Amino acid sequence: MQIHAAQGRPPYWTFGILDMAAPPLAHGVFTREGPEGPGGGEFNLSFENGEPASVLRNLDAAGEALGLAGISFLNQAHGDGILELAPGERYAPRSPEETRRGFDAMIAGPGQALMVKLADCQGVIIYSPETRSLALVHSGWRGSAANVVGKAARRLAGLRGADPAGMLCCVSPSIGPCCMEFRGYREMLPESLWRYRDPANDHFDFWAATRDQLAAEGVPDSNIENPRVCTRCSPGFFSHRRGDRGRFAVIAGVADG
Repeated sequence: MQIHAAQGRPPYWTFGILDMAAPPLAHGVFTREGPEGPGGGEFNLSFENGEPASVLRNLDAAGEALGLAGISFLNQAHGDGILELAPGERYAPRSPEETRRGFDAMIAGPGQALMVKLADCQGVIIYSPETRSLALVHSGWRGSAANVVGKAARRLAGLRGADPAGMLCCVSPSIGPCCMEFRGYREMLPESLWRYRDPANDHFDFWAATRDQLAAEGVPDSNIENPRVCTRCSPGFFSHRRGDRGRFAVIAGVADG
């Protein structure tokens, strides 16, 4: 991944596989650091976890940094609901009351931008350069159990005609197997996910689960980028398990035209 930092702009990371795509995808993984730099206030991007006026300023700053406007996002439900935006449709709430709930993945096309909010869960970008279409997925352990990532790739193929073999997929910083202890897995996870458990400590590798769910839909392993950055270990990102309240974000948008 590459870090982008400019004076007066919030820093963000990009994925090499998307920067080099043809056409490239405008995208960024924002950290908890705002435009003012360290000590200048945390860059929270969730209405549910911060003061609305501050969140709005941060949303506008993130969009300006990427050159994206009208960023669509939801109040995520930790499920497998997928919302497809109609051509030209935007769902960009400007207050907590406007934020729609019940979906954890969105599908969009040219001229549309999407965001998911995170604090240990995975933000997964699924991009088809051929059809210039995009799915952006929020997947925690419940999402892994429901295979929301695999279902989003399947819907992108079915709705937009995207070939899974040409999809480019990227996994954001998220909680890694180093820290993902899951003692109640027998009651809470389907048996199909038990194979991702380390029997020595009941830690789970949900990164590997996501890779395999994408592979099951036909995405080549060479088309999946994961920097393997654990949010609980990395203070530059919000982590629910570390006790943080805020949320960082993954934002991605397909160029118009």
